[in-house]
Amino acid sequence: MIDVDLERELERRFPGAWELYRKTADSRELETSAASRHEAWRREEGWAVRWWEGGLRFATGSDRQRLAAAIPLAGKLPARSEPAPPFPTGGVIPEGGQIPLHPDDPTAAVAAPPDVFAPLAQLVSEKSRGEAVLVTLTLRQGRAVEEIRNAAGGRVRMQSSQLDGVARALGRRGPHMCERRSVFRWDSEPDLAGVAGRLADGATLPLAARGPTFSRGAWLLDPAVAASLLAALAPLFCVDTLPLWVKRGEIASRRVTIADDASADAPCDGEGTPTRRVVLVEDGALVSRLHDLRSARRAGGASTAHGVRPSYRNPPRPGARRLFFETSGGVSPRELLGGVARGIFARALTAPVFVDLEADRYEVEFTGVALIAGRASEPVAGARVSGRISELLTRITQVATDRQFFPMPYPIGAPTVLVERVNFQ
Repeated sequence: MIDVDLERELERRFPGAWELYRKTADSRELETSAASRHEAWRREEGWAVRWWEGGLRFATGSDRQRLAAAIPLAGKLPARSEPAPPFPTGGVIPEGGQIPLHPDDPTAAVAAPPDVFAPLAQLVSEKSRGEAVLVTLTLRQGRAVEEIRNAAGGRVRMQSSQLDGVARALGRRGPHMCERRSVFRWDSEPDLAGVAGRLADGATLPLAARGPTFSRGAWLLDPAVAASLLAALAPLFCVDTLPLWVKRGEIASRRVTIADDASADAPCDGEGTPTRRVVLVEDGALVSRLHDLRSARRAGGASTAHGVRPSYRNPPRPGARRLFFETSGGVSPRELLGGVARGIFARALTAPVFVDLEADRYEVEFTGVALIAGRASEPVAGARVSGRISELLTRITQVATDRQFFPMPYPIGAPTVLVERVNFQ
């Protein structure tokens, strides 16, 4: 818990212009394979303070004493001249006033991750028809407590937990092999079938005999592929100045609505601003952007509760927290698939999505399945789609209702997405 003496010292030295942050995180990790099993627990504590003294200044420490020692050192560094933003004044404190920590036994703070290697390995084998095997599975059950205090009287204490993991599979066909890695996050019950399907396809489809046999057609994106594309586009919603190609009234097709709402994860952002739903793209029109306290001040508005802290070692910055395609008006994935006369279903990426927002360019390399008259025709070993972001977004003709969330590293939600026409390479 943040002590009162430190707050008083900050107010004495930097009256009305300071913010104090503390994070304690516990996690338990389980790494399994067919021949081994390893368990570990980790604990991290970090402190950070921002203050405005002739400009913005920032200091961090792994405990209170190290933070106190870092403040005068940071005060000697050149500072960016800017006024302090208006801090949140409300409070979010759990009943009882304090979230209990477990300094003597960190493993008591979090439950052990479930041991699901055997059932996942069985599903990978079944979905790949014996051509892929699960090599390793690492699951991490984590719990974090964050405290934020500021000079305006803001008092926030939040707790969050999550279960995420990484699975690795190996596909083999004759003398050829392909390894695939899948990163996932489970907000409720473990989705073993979904992870197994992506591992099986990712490890075996690149072993197919050839690439696409036609150069033009519809493009169906698996939720994981669509989520990766949305994650690559996310910085567009945080920039101070939009690229020249962006048309606010028609950035995407009318089928596209994109929102950010982290209410399910935390009541406040990393600056203590209460979380709320923000619609960014509504029926194809760009209607809002994401702000932290500083960017909101520059824009002459209010924070949208999107001050994020990837680490206590870095000051908050504007960023997405739980970004997703809205799917309330979508159709079933089967209906989406059945409407494709000729195209490719992108099942897994073979390289990170490339996006150049300023130049209005993107490139996606993937492996998948050719579709003819709404049915799977043959596997596609590898294909590439590239072009203008502006054209891609306006050619999205439909989204399905099967939205899933993926850690990138914050949750990104996407369903199966249909793009009416692209060129395949």
